[in-house]
Amino acid sequence: MNNNNKGITYIGADMSLEGDMTIQGPAMIAGKTMGTIRSSSQINIAVGGEVEGEVYCQEMRVSGVFKGKLHCNKLIIVSSGVVDGEVSSHQMEIYDGGQFVGMRSKGPDESVLPPATSSTIKMPTMQDSHTKTSSRKLAYAAVAAAVIIGGVLLQPTISSVLNNDQELPLQASVNTDASESDIAQNAALLLQDVEQQNAFIEQQEELIGAGQSDINTAMEDLHALEQTSQELGDTLHDDEQQFEDSEAELSLPTTSNKP
Repeated sequence: MNNNNKGITYIGADMSLEGDMTIQGPAMIAGKTMGTIRSSSQINIAVGGEVEGEVYCQEMRVSGVFKGKLHCNKLIIVSSGVVDGEVSSHQMEIYDGGQFVGMRSKGPDESVLPPATSSTIKMPTMQDSHTKTSSRKLAYAAVAAAVIIGGVLLQPTISSVLNNDQELPLQASVNTDASESDIAQNAALLLQDVEQQNAFIEQQEELIGAGQSDINTAMEDLHALEQTSQELGDTLHDDEQQFEDSEAELSLPTTSNKP
């Protein structure tokens, strides 16, 4: 198999190839291959992929299974990867969970490997994923701890405010009931005085309309009625003033004595 356009060579999970392959550029293998592979770039064995034979490449990243002989500059075995065989490489990385069974030697010579190209497959590393997840969990834990501490510290203040809010309506209700009782009494007195004054006015009109012969007696009676009416007017004025004062007290807002 020869890829001359220097693109990415992809071998799907439902493919199975056997024989010698030469790949120009990076390759991803998700299926099964058997034979010799030469690549000028990176070979990535995906999860579920299996490569058996002899491989020459600049870099190999194993997430699946490799069996055989490997000649490369760098080998990376991730947490799901398995390498079983002989490895000749200048660099080697094994992630937590990755497996290497076999023997490794330093090498190979530059003349053994195909000429390198600059194209590589960018794959996310498990280490970065774990680091981001751990940082996110720490941030969530810090926020939760801050909320819990804030709730504990503010609980006494919140309870005090709620208790004060419950006491204020009770005090206002008591004061309102007392003021309404005073107003009702003053209104009753005022109504009584008005009725008495109307009764004396009716008597005065009856005396004038009767045409009594004794003018002096009638005048004395009228004079007495006028004095009585004046006294009732003064009393009525005092009752009205008390009624207005009671209404003014009721309209004033009730204030609580807070420290």
